[in-house]
Amino acid sequence: MAEERTCGAPRRGCEWTAMPRVARRLRPVEERIRDFESVELPAEREAGTAAAARCFGASTCRACEVCILCCPDLCITRDPATQRIVIDLDYCKGCGLCAHQCPKGAIRMELDR
Repeated sequence: MAEERTCGAPRRGCEWTAMPRVARRLRPVEERIRDFESVELPAEREAGTAAAARCFGASTCRACEVCILCCPDLCITRDPATQRIVIDLDYCKGCGLCAHQCPKGAIRMELDR
């Protein structure tokens, strides 16, 4: 079961989801004592995908403030009440620097319709 937690840091406001680790596959002991080959077997496709999702959860803002630092228009700020990152779209010129620099891919640029 995944559970939501916060680290308690007042400025960062980071949140993470606890997920179980994927069990490693090992060669049987009888095989390992005969040679110097790798003890760990490669992960199966499903296990590798689950491990990647556990480590590299994308599209979740971690409030690292990289977007605030790279915004030339200063339209990205932190809401003092909620500690969340806020983008003022009235002042944003749409240069895309924040989306390009976001380490989690949480900001996307979309055309106005």
